[in-house]
Amino acid sequence: MEEELDVIHKGLANAKNGFKAVPGKLYLTKTYIVHKPNDYFDEEINIPLDSVRKIRGVRTKILGKALIPNILEIDMISGEKYQFVVNKQKKWLEAVAKVLESRGESQKLA
Repeated sequence: MEEELDVIHKGLANAKNGFKAVPGKLYLTKTYIVHKPNDYFDEEINIPLDSVRKIRGVRTKILGKALIPNILEIDMISGEKYQFVVNKQKKWLEAVAKVLESRGESQKLA
């Protein structure tokens, strides 16, 4: 993966799939966000930044209160939505902001 793409930021991340969490690694490149699952039975998620409508940080709710800032939420132009539970959400958002800024797409960061 890292040999194939110019990885700008990476880290452990769980893809939220309904109530199921799919553990793996999340990679940010100049053109994609990619989730590579640990388990071979789960599919890799490739998100082209061209198809993204909004990216924002979201807090995990505990007992109805938004407490933990650890979710990267991606809204697609198609209407699809992805959520990834990440460590160091602020660092992810900073890295995404730099990539989107370099692409002239700063408006995609909410």
